[in-house]
Parts: sequence; C-alpha cells; structure tokens
Amino acid sequence: MTTETRIAEPQEFAAVSMKDAVWLAAGFGLLKYVLSTLCQITFQHAGYGIFRDELYFIVCGRHLAWGYVDQPPIIPLVARISELLFGLHSLALFRTFASLASAAEVAMTGLLAWRMGASLWAQALAMTGILLAPMAMATASNFSTSTFEPVFWMTVALATMELARLADRGIRSGRTVALWWVLLGVASGLALENKWNGVFFLTCLLAALLMTSQRKLLASKWFPIGFALIVVLILPNLLWEMHHHWATLELLHNDQINGKNVRLGPIAFALNQMVVFGPLMAPLWAGGFLWLLFSRAAQAFRFLGVTYLLYLPLMMILHAKDYYLAAIYPIYFAAGAAAWDLLFRKAWLRRGLTPVYVAMNVLLIAILLPAILPVLPPAKILAYQQRHHLQPQKRENATTSPLPQLYADMLDWRQKADLLAAAWYSLPQAERAQAVIYTENYGAASAVNVYRPDVPEAISGHQNYFLWGPRTYTGSVMIVFGESRRTLETNFDSVVEFTQDANPYLEPYERGPVFICRGLHENLQAVWPKMKNWA
Repeated sequence: MTTETRIAEPQEFAAVSMKDAVWLAAGFGLLKYVLSTLCQITFQHAGYGIFRDELYFIVCGRHLAWGYVDQPPIIPLVARISELLFGLHSLALFRTFASLASAAEVAMTGLLAWRMGASLWAQALAMTGILLAPMAMATASNFSTSTFEPVFWMTVALATMELARLADRGIRSGRTVALWWVLLGVASGLALENKWNGVFFLTCLLAALLMTSQRKLLASKWFPIGFALIVVLILPNLLWEMHHHWATLELLHNDQINGKNVRLGPIAFALNQMVVFGPLMAPLWAGGFLWLLFSRAAQAFRFLGVTYLLYLPLMMILHAKDYYLAAIYPIYFAAGAAAWDLLFRKAWLRRGLTPVYVAMNVLLIAILLPAILPVLPPAKILAYQQRHHLQPQKRENATTSPLPQLYADMLDWRQKADLLAAAWYSLPQAERAQAVIYTENYGAASAVNVYRPDVPEAISGHQNYFLWGPRTYTGSVMIVFGESRRTLETNFDSVVEFTQDANPYLEPYERGPVFICRGLHENLQAVWPKMKNWA
C-alpha cells in the first residue's frame, strides 16, 4: 500500500468489519421502521388521515403514465401498488413503503459512515442523528417524492465513493468498477424518475468531481455507459414532457412568478437548515461537512463536501423550500460520525460522550415532537403551540391554518368528499346524469375520487387534472368547490349555496361553500383551456 493510498483511506475503516456494520445498520433500520409504524397508528388515532398529496398520488396511480405535470412517474406507481396491496383503511399499512424508505435512509446512513471509516459507536450516532432529525421525521411521515429521495441519493453517493476509492488506486476498469457504474447510473436514473430535484444534486455532484482530484474516476470507459443508463431511464419521462410542451417547466415558472413559496434570505435559509435538522444535531452534520472539505482522512471523499458547497447556494438562488435539501443531509451525518472519531480518539471517551449526546437530543425531540409530527388531536396541538409560544413554519404564502400545513392537509378529506357527494345526490334524478363535481384544487377532487366512487369522477383544472380534461360534460349542472360566488355568478345562470365546509383547522383554500351551479354561459369543452391552473 502506497503512502498516497493510506492518506486517501479513512483512518479507522479497517477497525469495523462489514458484517458488524451491516448488522448495526439493520438494527437501526428495524427500529426506525417500528417507530414509523407506531407513529402512523398514533396519527390515525389522533384523527388524521391520508395526506392531501397522497390522495392526488392515488388518483395519478389510477391513471398511470410516464409523467405528470408536477412529478415523474415513480410515486404514483408506488401509490397504486400500495393501494392494491394494503388498501386505504390503515395509515400504517398504506404507508408501508414510506416506512421502509425511512428505515433504509437510517440504515444507509450507518453504512455510509462505516465506509468513511467511522467506529461502531460513531455509526450509531450518525443513524441516531438522522432518525431524530425533525425534517427527516416529517418527510418520512407520509407518501411523497421526498420520502424516497434520500435512498436514491445515498446510493449515488455510495457508488461514487467506491469509484473514487478505486480510481485512487488506479483502477478504472474491471468487473467491480463496471458494477459500481451500473449501480450509479441506475440509482441516478431512478432518482430523476422520482423527483426532478435530482437534476440539481447530480449536477452539483458532477461539478464537485471535476473540481477535485476525484475527477480521474470520470476517465473510466464505464462513465459513458453509466451516463447512458441515466438517459435510458429518464427517456420515457422526457418524451412525455416533450409531448406535453414541458409542462413541469411551465409549472415551476408559474411558482416563481406567482410567489407561491415563502422566500428566505441566505442567512435565514442557512440558519433554518440547522433548525429543521435538529439544533443540537447541527454540530454533527456541519462537522461532517467540514471534515469532508479539510481532513486528510477524507481526501477520497472531498467531492461530497464540495457538492454541498455548491448545492446549498443553488437552492438559495432558486428560492427552494427547506425540505428540498433533506435528501442530502444523511451524507453529512455519516461524515460527522467519522469526524466524531477524529475529535474523540479515545474509545472510552466516545463511549461516554455518545450516549450523553444522544440522550440530550432524544429529550429535545420528545419535547418538540407535537411540533414535528401530528401525534396529538388538532385541539391539543393548538394548546401545545400556545403553551410553548410556537408558530407553525410557513412554507407557502397562502397558508393561514393555525396548525402546521402538514397537519392541516391530513384532515377532513373524507368529510369534504361526503359534502360534495351529498350535493350531487341532492339533484333531481334528471340532472344527475349531466352533473359533474368541479373543484379548484386537486385535494378536494382527489378526495371525491378516492372516498366516493359512487358519484361521477370529479374534475379540476389543477395540475394533472387539467390534462385529464372535462370528460364529456357540458357544464349545464356543476357542483363547484373552491371558487368565489362572485366569479361563479358571472359565468352561470344560477348559483345556489348547498353547504359550507367551515372546519377551522384547514387551509383557506380548503374551506368554504359548496355551490350548485346551473347554465354555464359557454360549453365546458370550449372553455376548458381557460381552466388550467398549474401552480
């Protein structure tokens, strides 16, 4: 072994066997799965149900395609499989894949830490850190593109780390290199088929490789093959986007010009990252980031530190939501474990300090848990917030619910579907055949389509519902939710309020009257292009 190779190798990598690391990671993954399942049972017992976006994913899954206005195809496919396997009655069962993904995130954090040379105690600390991180807990609490994103990104990171280590030894060909390049290509392609945010991560990762000595791994003859695998995997979605005139780019543009999201300044954005991933755990992942940038022991993995150095300001420039960075942090929790070993070299010191540090974080998260996850009924959550002088964090400017948006969007959907169905059933028999339920928001439309299959499928101009169109309806009779009476009265001959959804815990766009409208002034088929709401 040369001097150069010894410097590139993590100092304590050989101290922990792969078998021990895998068993430890599996144990923490199982713990995370059990905790996630118990949380789902608690949510349902507290009165929460399927999340607004999950209802939309379910409906998208019933209209399987290679793309959607606001997402690639993976999550609707997984939602469809979950609905067929587990049904929709139990949150714990329906969200089985989300719980498994969160368990894999924790376990892979431990494996990344081991690959960076962390001791068993440090690996346990890294996995505890991501297990207790508030943002990781929140993104794993329901079905979303952010739930599965960390698994793909960590797989990409692991494969790149292995290729970097091999390249340091002058190995750029052979079966092992080929397998890692195939894994890298497949994981990258799936990451993009899961969420387009992966484009920014992969771009920053490639730029970081070019900026560091690890650029030599790109000289491998397998690099074009890995890249080709990415292209092959994302090609169906790209073709879908081309066929639909780059619908996702139009949506993203609308979000920017409409000011949908709350925009934080650079300092506030950076400080918020420390809060949402646990204020007491911030030194761990921040230390990991610095270790990757400056430690000789991290020379082979320097590009991962540079990746964050590029990715964080890019997200600031794009005015991204804070959870858009969630998938990258397990890498730095893992690196923090390796840095922890360097900081506390004596084994007895690590074994003494690690439990104390973990206990401090467990205590803090236990106190803050109702502000992180919906473990209490809405009334008790409000009382908790008032007692501790907490205000829900706003990520979108239109949100005004007294509850955190995550909680509010898990309430009332079955009741809303019943209200809209009741309005349809109130019509004379002759009108029902031509009546359609229309909602401004995909949440309400999806609630009807998931919970009330006994009424005609609801339509909307929101997101992918616009592409599904108005079916064969003319607009002669419409049940409308989410639109103002004044707007409706300018477009219909008759507008009658049937009932109100006045649940005070909901967001403003999910509260309000249900109208029965008759005599649309223009045929619905003709005016449908004006109904598009991509925001």
